[in-house]
Amino acid sequence: MRPLHWSFVILGLIVIAIFLIPAIWGPQQGLREAGEIPVMDSNVLKEMAQEGEIMGVALSWAVVGFAVLLQLIAWGSAVTHFRKVKKSGAEVDEQLEQLDAIDVYFDLPLYFGLLGTVLAFVLVTIFPDAGLMFAYVSTALGIVVAVILRLSYLTPYRQELIALHKRRG
Repeated sequence: MRPLHWSFVILGLIVIAIFLIPAIWGPQQGLREAGEIPVMDSNVLKEMAQEGEIMGVALSWAVVGFAVLLQLIAWGSAVTHFRKVKKSGAEVDEQLEQLDAIDVYFDLPLYFGLLGTVLAFVLVTIFPDAGLMFAYVSTALGIVVAVILRLSYLTPYRQELIALHKRRG
C-alpha cells in the first residue's frame, strides 16, 4: 500500500478511536441516584474536570504525534518520487516536466500541517484546556518540512537541469 494510503488509514483509525473512547470508558463513575434522579456532588465534578484535562492533554500530544507521522510520510513520498525522476535517465526537458508533475508531493507537508491544525482546533473546542500551541506546532512543522524539501531536493536539481538545458542550447 502506498504511504499516502497509509496516512488515510491511520487518520481513520484515530477518528474511530476518538469516537469510541466514551464507549470504552463506559458510563461516568460517581453518579449516585437519589430516587430516580441522578445526583452528582462537587467532588465528582472536580474529578471529572481533572480527567477531562488529562484526556485533553493526551489527545493534544496524539495530534502532535500524528502530525509528525504525516510529515514523515510526506517527506518519504516526495523523496521517493524525486529519486524516480532523477534516476529516470530521461532528457532534460522531460525531467523538468516530470518535476512539475510531482510538485504536489512537495506541498504535502503543508496540507498535512493544515490537517493537524484543524484536528488540534477540534480538540481545543472539545477540551478547552488542551492548548492552542499544538495547532500552531502542526502548521509550523508543515511549513518547515515543505521548505526543507524544496530547498534541499527540488530547487537545486531543477536549477541543475535548467543550466544543463542552456548549455546544450
